[in-house]
Amino acid sequence: MKIRYKFLSLCLFLFFGWNASAQILDDSTKEVYTHKTVKYRTDANMAANKGFELPDTNLINFSQNCDFLYQGNRWYQNLGVFATAAHPLYFELPETLGLRYGTNQFDYLLPSASQIKYYNTLSPFSTFQYCEGGRKRQMLRATFSQNITSQWNISIHYQRLTALRTINVTQSEQRLNDHYSTYVSSNYVSKNKRFYAWGYYQHANQLAYESGGVLPGEHDTQDSLFSPEIENAQLDVNARNRELRNNWALNLKWKPFGNGLFVRSAHVRTKQINRYTDYLPHTEFYGGNTYFQERKAGESETSEDTLFNERIYRLWDNTVFFGIEDSLIQFSLFVKNRSTLYYSNLYTSLSPKSEMIYGGQFSAGLLKGNVYGLAEYLNPKEWNIKGSWMGYGLEASARWFAYSPSIMQQEFVSKNLVYQTNFHNSKGFQLTLNQSIALGKWKIIPGYEQFIISDGIAFDTSYKPFQASGTSFLQYFKISLNGQVGKVFFTQNQFIKVLQSGPRISQMPGLAYHSAHWVELFRRKRGYGVQLGFNLDWRADVQSENYQPLTGQWYLQDVFQIRPYFLFDVFTHIRIQRARVYVKLHNTNQGWGSPGYFAAPFYPGQNRRVEIGVVWTFYD
Repeated sequence: MKIRYKFLSLCLFLFFGWNASAQILDDSTKEVYTHKTVKYRTDANMAANKGFELPDTNLINFSQNCDFLYQGNRWYQNLGVFATAAHPLYFELPETLGLRYGTNQFDYLLPSASQIKYYNTLSPFSTFQYCEGGRKRQMLRATFSQNITSQWNISIHYQRLTALRTINVTQSEQRLNDHYSTYVSSNYVSKNKRFYAWGYYQHANQLAYESGGVLPGEHDTQDSLFSPEIENAQLDVNARNRELRNNWALNLKWKPFGNGLFVRSAHVRTKQINRYTDYLPHTEFYGGNTYFQERKAGESETSEDTLFNERIYRLWDNTVFFGIEDSLIQFSLFVKNRSTLYYSNLYTSLSPKSEMIYGGQFSAGLLKGNVYGLAEYLNPKEWNIKGSWMGYGLEASARWFAYSPSIMQQEFVSKNLVYQTNFHNSKGFQLTLNQSIALGKWKIIPGYEQFIISDGIAFDTSYKPFQASGTSFLQYFKISLNGQVGKVFFTQNQFIKVLQSGPRISQMPGLAYHSAHWVELFRRKRGYGVQLGFNLDWRADVQSENYQPLTGQWYLQDVFQIRPYFLFDVFTHIRIQRARVYVKLHNTNQGWGSPGYFAAPFYPGQNRRVEIGVVWTFYD
């Protein structure tokens, strides 16, 4: 703890202590500081020494980005309230090879290691974002970046998220969640471009009061779904989930001859703590045989017993790369040592584990496109092979992956729920195809994605994992349509149809549609603009997975079919030079033929509410 606070203090000192010298351009320079004098790269582009990006100043989907539910091509499902537990709406293979934790319900609120930004600025850069909505839905974000020298930059990012309860309300101003996180990133490049260093420290503290959703059967009431007096929650008002994270990463890269040969080392350390507490546990909700009761000495009757579970996960990754870059064909070989340590209630049957992973990757130009390949090997039962090609508007990729169960799929220890499995490894094949077709002011992108999973693992209504026997087939048919009508009307649409066969290992909406439509009421080149529009979402055939806060896992269920629903949000986006402002009315159509909707089984969705947000950026 002391080391972490000293590190943050040092970074703050560097920010403000070098403020006078951090402006790279002197006062006599006529160049104006704008978003074009601020650049950043992510980890992959830092490693490849290419791919600078500029800060986002766009009004398109501006208000939507504050929801966390649509991030690039990934859609998420939460528990109906801002910053609650969530998981990807569509099935995904694990990202990494080797032993994994398997508890990631709050991952989507934080930038991953591949999303951390490493800046290079000509003057001090800062941006502030604030959003305020009904039921005290609040977001505060602040970023400050400054070059200490022309080769060395340090940046700090802070995030704060809160929201009040919509069910389980016993008094005013009761929070449902309370989140804060920060990361400090830094990067350095020598003057001769032969030595590079970049890394970050990230801390997160997430507190969520769990409700378990409304009591079964009450979702059929004719009254409003958003009335706290009607919706009795399944869990005690003080049931809580806390997650603490401390992540470190350091990358060192040396190019002894300038272009060409390079040597790089990457060092990652992760510590994640999950604590779940329920002071008045309801036995039926957790589905076990132990009744959370104990008999004290000399007493004939049992008394209520608190449910408490703590899990600690530690990971160390150390990787060495050796290869060639700055040429038409680039490749590297690598060796990774992956070490894990896991405690559950200060006890675990999983001893510390160390794994060696060997691999290689390459990229090259081919047929006026780009080809990429990756191969990783851990043992005869665990490996990862991936290839992709991009060109002529086509993106095609394939992945063949053999992987072991996660820690959470192997064992769990609590007062009520205890399991220990002996699953064998799973295998997955993933094929993705997307073709972009331009037709004047319109772009059509049909897509197809297929997963073939052998012996997949999922959780069921007993809240325990099971291994499917046989092969599961999952297919996604996608089409995106983006375009413009006249000079002022714009539209973006995406439709996804899901087909599944074989053993069920995931529950997803059979049909889903997400869109944004807007009119450019006013637009000038000098930084002024106004958009008026709406978002429309539609989902049908939704046999959604449910959430168990004790384990932090989503599980398959067959007792709650979410009814088809439309979501209609109206928004206004305004840009005034360096400031962007939005006003949004969420769930505008509430009450039009339906009292509400459910985001997940027993979890009412967001009710109608107004939200206001602003992003203000400073470049000097």
